[in-house]
Amino acid sequence: MEEVAALLPPGSTAFEFGSGRSTHSLRRTSAGAASIEDSADWLDRTEQLEGSLPKRDSDFSGVVPLTRCWNRLRPIESFNVAAQRESLLRLQQAKLILVDSPPNPAKREHALFLALDQAPAGAVIVLDDLEVSATSRFAHRLARQNADRFRFWLLEIDHQLGVFLKLRAGKMRSRPSFREFVGAWLRA
Repeated sequence: MEEVAALLPPGSTAFEFGSGRSTHSLRRTSAGAASIEDSADWLDRTEQLEGSLPKRDSDFSGVVPLTRCWNRLRPIESFNVAAQRESLLRLQQAKLILVDSPPNPAKREHALFLALDQAPAGAVIVLDDLEVSATSRFAHRLARQNADRFRFWLLEIDHQLGVFLKLRAGKMRSRPSFREFVGAWLRA
């Protein structure tokens, strides 16, 4: 993450769905880092990690509980960032976005869709855990269906990462396969 952040213009901010060691990497390399987490306990543990950086005035972290919502006719629980004004504004301004939570693939798809939709042009969106086949399927599908707005790469670092570069704004497309649709219903 630090190498990716180093490529961004000075003064760029970061946003992450989740928290952990990546939170401190983003704080080291960005002008401001925002982290949202569904667990207050986990967020507290993130702040207490060995070698952690203290939160600066430009940093933000908050607990956003997972709430039941619909993801293209599929019921899921995900971050309702739209109801959290501070989180939404920071997401819309971030030039580097990490989607590393929630762990369930259907819920993570919703977070990725939200990041891709709300990110400004020129933002880099990184999706963690593409070694999970369901996560890899929806990342590749979203990349194909929105190829006119994003460039997509795979990085074989740690767990496989998917990297999206947002080229322009516009309406997001997401047409899940029958397998993805049924899988989301069964996991809900």
